Amino acid sequence: MTQNRIEPNEFEKNLISLYLRHGSIEQVFNIKNYDLPVSFATYHRLLNKFGIIKSAGPNSRLSESLHVLSLINNYKVPLERVYRKYAPHTLKVSTNTLHRIMHHIRLGVTRRCGAAILISHESSKDRYLLAQDVSLNNPSLGEPGDFSLPMGHTRMQDNSTTSITRVLQQEVFTNKCLDGSFPFNLISKNAKPIFFINIADIKVAVFRLIIPDKYNDFSSFKLQGHCFKNQNELQAIKIRPGVGEIVEKYEELRFAPQSNTEIVINSKLNLALSELPERLN
Repeated sequence: MTQNRIEPNEFEKNLISLYLRHGSIEQVFNIKNYDLPVSFATYHRLLNKFGIIKSAGPNSRLSESLHVLSLINNYKVPLERVYRKYAPHTLKVSTNTLHRIMHHIRLGVTRRCGAAILISHESSKDRYLLAQDVSLNNPSLGEPGDFSLPMGHTRMQDNSTTSITRVLQQEVFTNKCLDGSFPFNLISKNAKPIFFINIADIKVAVFRLIIPDKYNDFSSFKLQGHCFKNQNELQAIKIRPGVGEIVEKYEELRFAPQSNTEIVINSKLNLALSELPERLN
């Protein structure tokens, strides 16, 4: 995927920044009390002009869902009790949504799509880019800062290039979107998932991306403290559900013969929740 470099002016940069920070044009207008000197249509055209891929879902709700589901698994108490005890009134994900996710996990089905990217430098292919999730910013939800691979929601109709670009723009190279230097050239138009992992009710496609060592200035409104870690180092940090399984599975497949069969695994969270008594749903 290629894109001619166009550097946005300060006004355009501010609008792009607001979009990448809040995740949707509607949310930006809402936060600004609909006091913006552009229309919805103009805003869409601006994002298209600079190659910004539109969001496919609110990552904050993904983080909230995974956190509450982890609490249910840890404490073995009903969802409603966990929600009342740990969830502030500002929580975006609803109990109805969480009940629906739990139901889908029990059935072993997914209803949404996502993408995760295993990113390494050319000189250190056994070390993977992680960063701390800062979307859980309410202490009553637990301490923010679980380490995550760059990942996010995708749309069913997205091709691999679109899915990868969206994640990189929102979680790895946000500042490069703002100065017009986003590295579209890093993304192969023939990229294919290595395997899939079911996390909550999301079927996450896992991609591999090797980048030149010169790319070491990472930025995001959703993640902070980007760093590279190998599989062994994951044992010493708190990681988001699914991350350990993704790295473990990739290491298992890394030197194995390539298979044409689609590989799908379940996260440990899904396996644990599917075995809990139904009364906890």
